[in-house]
Amino acid sequence: MDAGEREGLTTEERQRLRELERENRKLRQEREILKAAAAFFAQETNGTR
Repeated sequence: MDAGEREGLTTEERQRLRELERENRKLRQEREILKAAAAFFAQETNGTR
């Protein structure tokens, strides 16, 4: 555990940042999948496929 004597982020803050970056990456991937699915179903509904 850090004593808070160094500049920058604490160990806990760095860990939380990594967790948030991982979650952000996952959410972006999920959003892209949902966009692709929505486009697919929109084409199906319009009879384009």
